[in-house]
This record gives sequence, structure tokens and C-alpha cells, in this order.
Amino acid sequence: MTEPAEARLQMAGHWLQIGHPERTLDELQGLWGDAALDYRAYLFRGAALHALNRHAEAADVLRDGLSHHGPFLPLLQVLGSSLRAAGNLPEAEAAYLQGLSLDPNDPDLLIGYAMVCLAAGQTDKAAALVERAASHAPESAAVSAARAQVAFAQGRHKDMHRHSQEALSYDPEDPGARALHGASSMLTGDSKSGYRSLASAASSHPGDQDLRDAAREAKLINHPLLLPLRPFQRFNPLVIWVCAVAVIYGLRLAGLGPLAAVVAVGWFAFCVYSWVAPPLVRRWIKRKWGS
Repeated sequence: MTEPAEARLQMAGHWLQIGHPERTLDELQGLWGDAALDYRAYLFRGAALHALNRHAEAADVLRDGLSHHGPFLPLLQVLGSSLRAAGNLPEAEAAYLQGLSLDPNDPDLLIGYAMVCLAAGQTDKAAALVERAASHAPESAAVSAARAQVAFAQGRHKDMHRHSQEALSYDPEDPGARALHGASSMLTGDSKSGYRSLASAASSHPGDQDLRDAAREAKLINHPLLLPLRPFQRFNPLVIWVCAVAVIYGLRLAGLGPLAAVVAVGWFAFCVYSWVAPPLVRRWIKRKWGS
């Protein structure tokens, strides 16, 4: 391989590593001959397409790479991830199982297979696979992030928050860890930290509409005009309603009719505010952030 071709491949890998997949594709466009058939060319192109949410194209490129180079763990890893993102769970499972047949203890393959199981609703199997990966990579950000996702699927929000904090401590700049930390913070009532983490993750991936929407919703929840509605986020709204009605009737039974009337009017005003304020604030934030 010529030196210019090798330099292009290395630069393509560099752009991919720092989060610029479109630049990776630009670099790879200039390859020809043997360089275009190098396993790294297939791997980088497939990973870049996957990062750009062009999952079907990524899968085609990676399959082509496997046909040229045979079973190769990084190609199988990205292929499995692309197929899972495309919703093709059976083929994704087959890709991961093929990789695990070559290296049964590879943490990345184990975590990838666990994510396929999560997508299929097999949470117990996913948890077992993640713990198996943890036995080989106990201080891995990817393992902690996978544990957080399993905890979320199982409804264990406090555990999710703890694991997301671990992932963030291992790699503070990882957008995926920040997104998990943001989501878990929101679920456990720490909306300020949740917004900071989600906004940071969204700024790292401006093309990810789901992250952008999550950050915008977190900003909405933290808006000063919605602070009076914070109890509805922390507690079951039905419980709050029952308590309010119980207080009003309790005051009436205690012979405090005027006070009960004041509380009832205040509660009615609060309810009207809870119906009117969120749509108005959401519209204002949406206009500021853009659709």
C-alpha cells in the first residue's frame, strides 16, 4: 500500500474517533485499488455510516468486508450494532453469536448481544450477558452504561442512576454516558443535573432528534414558571389530587368552611395553571430551540 493511501486510512480513523463520520467518508472516497479493499476501509466506512444512522448501507458495506476478509471481530461488532439499530434483530443476533464463537469473552460482543436481547424484551438474558462482560472488563464505561440500560428496562431507576454515574466517571466526555446520566437524573428527581447532562449530549450529537427532544423537555421541566408544578413530577398526580380533596373536606368537617373555600379556590387556580402554563412554556422553548 502506498504512503498516501495509508495516510488517508489513518486520517479516516482519526475523524471517526473524534466524532466526524462525514469526514471519514470523504477521506475514504479517495482510496482505490488494494487500499479500498483494506479491512480498515470497510470497518471505517461501515462505522461512519452507522454513526450517521444509515444503518442499512452500513450493514451492506460490512457484509462486503466480511466476504473479502472472513470473520473479523470488529466488523461483526459494528454489523451487529447496525442491524440492531435497523430493527433486524435475528440477523444482529447471528452476527454477535458468530463473533462470540471466535471469542466467547469479548466484552464488546457480549454487551452488543445484550443490547439485542434488551430490544427483544429478554431483560434477564441481557443482564446475564452484561455481568459476564463485567467479569472481563470490570472498570469499563461501556459495561456501566449497559448496566444502566438493563436497570432502566427493569424499572430500577436508582440503580440506573448509580450505573450511569459510574459510566460518566470512567469517561466524562462520552455523549452516551451523559445521555444515560441525564435520563436517570430526570427519573430520580434531579432535573437540573438531568438537563445539564442531556443538553451536553445533545450538543455533541446535534443531528440526534431524540436527544434534542429530551434536552428540550428537561429544559421545560426546569423553567421557573413550572416550579410550582414540580410535585407532579416527583409524586403520583392521583395521590396529590386525593390529598388536596381530603384536605378541603377535612377543613369543612372541622367547621372551617371559609378556609376550605379558600383552599378549594386556590386548588382550582393551581389546576388551571397546571393546564395552561406547560403548553405556553413548551411553545416558547420550541420557538427558541427550533422545531
